[in-house]
Amino acid sequence: MTDLRSKPPGQASGSHLRLLILDDDPLVGETVRMMAASIGAESAYCRSAEEFFMQVSQWGPSHILLDLVMPGVDGVEVIQRLAEMGCQSTLIIVSGVDRRVLDAAQRSAKQHQLPLAGALSKPFSRSALATLLETGSTTPRLKLVAASPNAAPTSQDLARALAEGEIGPVFQPKVRCSDGSLIGYEALARWNRGDTAVCGPDTFVPLAEQTGQATRLTEVMADRSLAWLGSNFAALPHAMAINIPAQCLKDDQSVRTIAEACARYGVVPERVVLEVTESGAIDPDSGALDVLTRARLMGMKLSIDDFGVGYSSLVQLARMPFSELKIDRSFVAELCHSCEAHAIVAAIIGLGNGLGMTTVAEGVEDLDTYMRLREMGCYAAQGYFIGRPMQASRAVAWSDTA
Repeated sequence: MTDLRSKPPGQASGSHLRLLILDDDPLVGETVRMMAASIGAESAYCRSAEEFFMQVSQWGPSHILLDLVMPGVDGVEVIQRLAEMGCQSTLIIVSGVDRRVLDAAQRSAKQHQLPLAGALSKPFSRSALATLLETGSTTPRLKLVAASPNAAPTSQDLARALAEGEIGPVFQPKVRCSDGSLIGYEALARWNRGDTAVCGPDTFVPLAEQTGQATRLTEVMADRSLAWLGSNFAALPHAMAINIPAQCLKDDQSVRTIAEACARYGVVPERVVLEVTESGAIDPDSGALDVLTRARLMGMKLSIDDFGVGYSSLVQLARMPFSELKIDRSFVAELCHSCEAHAIVAAIIGLGNGLGMTTVAEGVEDLDTYMRLREMGCYAAQGYFIGRPMQASRAVAWSDTA
């Protein structure tokens, strides 16, 4: 049965909050409706999945409250179906199951790209529900348009773009967690393909690696980034983080080229952080150890990117002379919502401190996450909450207000 607090489905409403509840317990449904009404939200309650999906289509709720455990259908099935429908309602997951299961359900919703406000353990309070209803709207994201299959860049396109300056850096700021002061920027590659799109690295970095142009890409990015740093921050200690793929560590060509760019633009190597990115494990017999050690001897710092996932491991830390751990954004995004993510981030920060390394959290997108990282002793943070990747002139202006 469906029970609408005020106006029936399909009728215009002045309320911006429209909560659709799926729960097999009528007492829970009525209780949640009363909570919703007390904070000015319209609500509809469904006991069956069939009726629920009809209401999703016809009523257009702003929020959905989903109980994970239902007879005949479970919450994961509902999440999958909502994703197939292209549902844009913000999801609130509730259940009396173990908190780790709630966390896993949230990850499932995010994996299916559903808007998610958070999760509540039963029983929950009116204030807890109100918080998720008020903060449930999704934060706008900067979208980079990937090339369509018919316009996918070729090796020749990439070589031309590198030669003609179409590929260059945008800059994302990093701040010290303890006081919010600016400590530097990370240079992120973008390809301006004229009128077609601005492509992010997911579009062309794999192509560069597959066609032997990763070294050239790294050198172009380093040259333009260090030229910008030297021109705008010559008298300041701000650092520049430059991504360097693992395949560029087979010899010291890229590191020497970066050192030459430092000399050319008046940037001491101590202001350079090489962020080692890898699509595969660093082969200890490839010469990478020698290359990275030489980079450290030159004064450059070394960061192991996306620590905690993929090939970034304790083995890499033991073998290579890294000076910084960059905590993967997947853990940072869940920091305030997942016990597991909190424990992992705490362990990485503790590991970094124990090894005398700095820790940087990437993907920081809200104040709560930033404050939690500061409490945990993380050294630095970057992400949309701090600042989005910016064109060169905008990044200079941003630094003046930081």
